[in-house]
Amino acid sequence: MGRRIVWGANLVIKDGGVRQFSMVITKRASRITWGFLLGIILLEGWAVLASFRAHGNLAAALLRYASTPPGTPLAWGMAALVTTAYAAYAASASPFIRDHMLRPGRWRPYAWIRIVAVPMALISGFFEEAFFRKALMDYVMHRGAGIIVQLAITATVFGAAHAIWGLMGGSVRGAVGAMAATGILGAALGIIYIVGGRSVGPCMAAHIAINLLIEPWLILAAATHSWRQRKSGV
Repeated sequence: MGRRIVWGANLVIKDGGVRQFSMVITKRASRITWGFLLGIILLEGWAVLASFRAHGNLAAALLRYASTPPGTPLAWGMAALVTTAYAAYAASASPFIRDHMLRPGRWRPYAWIRIVAVPMALISGFFEEAFFRKALMDYVMHRGAGIIVQLAITATVFGAAHAIWGLMGGSVRGAVGAMAATGILGAALGIIYIVGGRSVGPCMAAHIAINLLIEPWLILAAATHSWRQRKSGV
């Protein structure tokens, strides 16, 4: 008995028994994917521009914001570790992500989606860390919250905001799982923020790196309900 994963995708067995998954993208899934990519770019991009347009040179202002303070060597090391761990988790949880992450030879059917996912990764990594870590954690700190409460709040809010990945897949259980996984990631990034002397730079670097590794494969998997699995004989 073997294990077949039913993805809303085609299971391709190549010469030598190598398995890979080829996603079947319906018009609905395509609309959802493009809607998310462009929506994030436009909405979060607008928020970044609106916040920094009065600072003169935009690129210099963004770099100054991300690098002040510069963070500590421990925080940067932790950021690299968290990036590696979360990307490995995503690959282990999703055969589609695993079969496309770091494998450019398999990107051709999704070339334009992959290209547009790059600015999305940069914008969302910057904006979400500026909001969920720096703005949110500093806000509750200034109202007397200790480090534990700050971490609990940033993890909970970050996880809740990302429960949409499970809901896109049509599963409440998937939404709870997505909330738990991203909540843990949010807590880890919050710890990095604290360890780095409240520098958001290492958090942004980790978030952007994770996005670049797992997107647009995560969005495609969610849009095509590809998280559902079942066992069957092969």
